[in-house]
Amino acid sequence: MSFAFTEQPANGYFIRDLLVFEGLNAGGFVAKGFVVHPPDFNNSQISELNQFQDQLSVLLASLSDNQRLQVQWFCDSNYQHELLRYQAETERATNLWTRRARNERFARYWSMMTNRQLRRQRLIFYISRAIDKPVSAAETRHGKTRHYEYVLDQLQQEFAQVHETLNGIFGVQGTRIVAMTDVDHYRHYKTFLNPSLAERFDYDIAESFDPESSIQENCWHSEAAAQEDFGFFMDGHYHSIIVLSRWPRMTFPGIIHRLTNLRLLDYAITVNVDPLTVRKEIRKEEKAHDRVAGDYASEKKLSLLTVMQKKERKIAALMQGHTLPFNVLFAIRVWDRSKAGLIGKATAIKNAVNSMNSAQYFESNLPSTTRKLFLQTWPGWTWGRYHHRKLYAEHRYLADMLPVNATFTGHLETAEAIYDGGAANIVGIKTFAGASGEQTPQHAVLLGMSGAGKSVTMCDLLTQTELYYDYTVLIEEGLSYGIYTQTVDPSAQPIIIQPDGSLTINYLDTGGLPLNPLHLSAATSLAARMAGTSQDEEKQVLRQALISKYTNQLYEDAYQDWCNRHPAQLMS
Repeated sequence: MSFAFTEQPANGYFIRDLLVFEGLNAGGFVAKGFVVHPPDFNNSQISELNQFQDQLSVLLASLSDNQRLQVQWFCDSNYQHELLRYQAETERATNLWTRRARNERFARYWSMMTNRQLRRQRLIFYISRAIDKPVSAAETRHGKTRHYEYVLDQLQQEFAQVHETLNGIFGVQGTRIVAMTDVDHYRHYKTFLNPSLAERFDYDIAESFDPESSIQENCWHSEAAAQEDFGFFMDGHYHSIIVLSRWPRMTFPGIIHRLTNLRLLDYAITVNVDPLTVRKEIRKEEKAHDRVAGDYASEKKLSLLTVMQKKERKIAALMQGHTLPFNVLFAIRVWDRSKAGLIGKATAIKNAVNSMNSAQYFESNLPSTTRKLFLQTWPGWTWGRYHHRKLYAEHRYLADMLPVNATFTGHLETAEAIYDGGAANIVGIKTFAGASGEQTPQHAVLLGMSGAGKSVTMCDLLTQTELYYDYTVLIEEGLSYGIYTQTVDPSAQPIIIQPDGSLTINYLDTGGLPLNPLHLSAATSLAARMAGTSQDEEKQVLRQALISKYTNQLYEDAYQDWCNRHPAQLMS
């Protein structure tokens, strides 16, 4: 059985970090992807979730009539790039213990990745728009080239402004928005159309990118064959398409986590959001109100009066801008190498949908419907002609249903140390942040009960980050890090400071620097703290003033004594 339809798969080119479909003339479309790294909201307070929902509502409100939004959510176990960079950094280490510890960490995570025991949620926003600038048929070839260059320049500027808008909307809570390049677009399309690549960690996808070839020539290497019972077979996997046919009766921030936090791989969610014209929606509701009003005038049913009042409230909300209408396709594609595995994964997804306050799903079994739905989920393509499975939505509950969730990985791209996350993921840690030459140290605190492993954890962090520092200073109580220091330098001996010892820390010493008010204030405060604090505020102020006076006098006497002993240096 094979597919036969009038609607063809989207095709275009990767041009100037944009996806251009059906040419740069009027009737064509352009899209750009933005990788989204939101904070981890799985255990967040309600106030944080509500604030993030407000940001999503602002995003929906920012879409113009000529723009459309596509949310692409998917998960895999791929940490290849980050782990290989971590291993390359390990080769710089000269300390045997550091190399051994980092190599063990790399080997363990690489094994988990190749066995698909790790999980990583990824999130991409695609903003697309139609091209409305036609080129004259009478233009010369040179004139058409100039026209296309002008259109591309304008589109690049427009999407740069979109990037700034996204940063302005989501930057409040620390969400990172990264604009995608041609290679990023290619990599997403390649993995989207070839799910078998999720298991090939020995293959660098970017190496086969050809910017002169189209999207399909670059990325689509396996035809889709319809199955007699359900779904289709492509690239060695059986696929099934599930779409939402009814929204939940009630939504709340975080409800979508029931679907995105399944301990599954090999499924993706695509949400195409099409803004509706408010004026058309008002006219539609007014016509429906008039029909109900006519029925009420003849039948006098109170239920019809309630419907009329509901329509009136909706019309008022639309006119006042309190409600923004959209058409939405919410599609879930799941795949597996066997039909039994596919059925098991699809069942888990259906159960998750039903647990979302009575939401309903529709699973496509007809080859024609399956293909049409599949074509609507291609990255960046939101202008398909198949609208049958789209749902009407309003921004208040649509913001809750967008799968805006991604695995927290910290600074994994430039990590100095890596650790297990709480959701079968890897988290990267950096001790310094900032651009080269402008790094600033990052503060940290480690909390835990006695015996919980705080010192062991710190020793591991020091071991992984040792190669980045010339030397390390440890100030602690109890010699918990004695063994670690000997792994760095076997001859290292601790400097022990105790009340009855021969070493002391002189807090009055300026270290050869000029005496300044900050140092004088610190010395005074420390002496006042050692003298004890008084519950009487006036006595405490007086005590501190006296300490400050005599501390200052001490420095003056020391200076005078130095002058008396070095008159020659003073004269010179």
